Amino acid sequence: MIVMSNPYEQYPGNNPAPYGGQPYGMAPQEHPQGTTVFVLGIIGIFVGICAPIAWVLGNRTLAEMRASGVQYSNEQQVKTGRILGKVFTIIYIVAIVLYIIAIIAIVALSAAGN
Repeated sequence: MIVMSNPYEQYPGNNPAPYGGQPYGMAPQEHPQGTTVFVLGIIGIFVGICAPIAWVLGNRTLAEMRASGVQYSNEQQVKTGRILGKVFTIIYIVAIVLYIIAIIAIVALSAAGN
């Protein structure tokens, strides 16, 4: 039996942990494009061209994150920006198609009225 004079003292050879807890690891790092994808996704709500850019850039960034095997702290930001980009790209495509159909219907109705 080993008797220690200080109860906070660690056994020789062990990696001491602060306050008896788990040893600190490296702080998780952020992916450099994570914030960009998130901001583009939010801006894509108001500016249509930013939504597909956020979608594509988010897909690439998530693929890089998975391929590297490193745990990034801003993965949820990337996922949120990508989803916003996806949703608003689809909404803008539907709106453009409806706009084109409305223009065609107006032209057809005005031509039929003459």
